[in-house]
Amino acid sequence: MRLSISSLKSDEYREQKKLDKEWATAIKERDGWCCVICGNKWAPNAHHIIPREQKEYRYCMDNGITLCVAHHKFSRLISAHNAPFAFFMWLDRWRNDYYRTAKMRCRDICKAECVLCSD
Repeated sequence: MRLSISSLKSDEYREQKKLDKEWATAIKERDGWCCVICGNKWAPNAHHIIPREQKEYRYCMDNGITLCVAHHKFSRLISAHNAPFAFFMWLDRWRNDYYRTAKMRCRDICKAECVLCSD
C-alpha cells in the first residue's frame, strides 16, 4: 500500500492536534481549571505565552497559562491577544518566573532571526 502526501500530512495534523489537546489539559489542570488573573472557572483557555508557531516551546509547560475567555481574547484591559502589553505587565508582576522565561526565549528568538545583534 502506498501512502499519499496528503494522508501523511493528515496523520501529522491529527497527532499535532492530539498533543495540543494534551498540553492544554495539562496547563488547565496545573492551574486548577481557572483563570490565573481573575479566578473564573467558566470555559478556561490554555494560552501559549510564546506563540505556538515557535515549535521548540509549543509544548513546554512553562509556556502556558490558563485564562478565561475575556483575559485570553476580549478584555480591553488585560488580554493576552487584545492587550498584550498589559498582559505582559501583569505576567511580570504576578507570575515573574513565567515572564523571565518568556523574556529570555524572546531574546533568543530575536537573536536567531538577527533582530537583535547585541545585548
